Amino acid sequence: MMNILLPTDFSENSRNAAAYAMQFFKDTSCNFHLLHVLDAPAEKMVTGFMTMPGDVQQKFNELLAWLNQTRTNPNHHFHISFKVNYLIEAVRSQVLEKNIDLILMGTKGATNKQGVVIGKHTSDVMRKVKCPVLAISENAVFKEHKEILFPTDYKIHYGSRMLRTLLNLASLSNANVKILEIFNSEKEPSPEQAENRNFLQDSFSPKVPVLQTFYASKEQGPRKVFMANRNVDMIVLAAKNLNLCNKFLQNDQDDNIPFINQLPLLVLHG
Repeated sequence: MMNILLPTDFSENSRNAAAYAMQFFKDTSCNFHLLHVLDAPAEKMVTGFMTMPGDVQQKFNELLAWLNQTRTNPNHHFHISFKVNYLIEAVRSQVLEKNIDLILMGTKGATNKQGVVIGKHTSDVMRKVKCPVLAISENAVFKEHKEILFPTDYKIHYGSRMLRTLLNLASLSNANVKILEIFNSEKEPSPEQAENRNFLQDSFSPKVPVLQTFYASKEQGPRKVFMANRNVDMIVLAAKNLNLCNKFLQNDQDDNIPFINQLPLLVLHG
């Protein structure tokens, strides 16, 4: 049975992420651990302050009622937690305590500005918590994942542990993985990059991933890459290599890339 952590601020985005999770794992037995965190300084963490406030309990009750009414798999179970702590510490604690396999959350919460692709809290969890994170956009509508885009410059080694989550999620819908190779010049790949490339490709055997090569230049921006990949259903990045994220989530010519805003983003750790 999978253990999935669903951080929630009770916003529409976090509710959409929960709905997406139930659809994504509709045929998988899951424990969904709903976590609401009151981000508070240490001096406020005193006895009594840790008790769940009535308004939070009411919001949890409403959310649980909706989830139980919406679910289609009787082996989906929901558990709630309220923590007074800094968000990252609370999430790390839950990952260890609940043996979490995957964190699934909205790309941004109720407090983020319009136009922000990934909010600060989600970005912090992606970078600082050693657990795979699947971030769901507020605009994302679930459909079967048939093609997953994996941008990489091969400058890090992808270990088996890191890739396990991707392979498991791809197998749920028998999805194909397309590796988008990003090179700075035609002098790449270096011997080290070539070694990492071979290991990554072998990890998907016997289902060999499709390769697409992209040479970064001023003349060829990220929009052109994604225009050629409109059929992909998910983007995958490694937490160790999130600088690649900026190449796709930021664009000097366009502040907002709708293609990105509509896709789930899986961040791998290992």
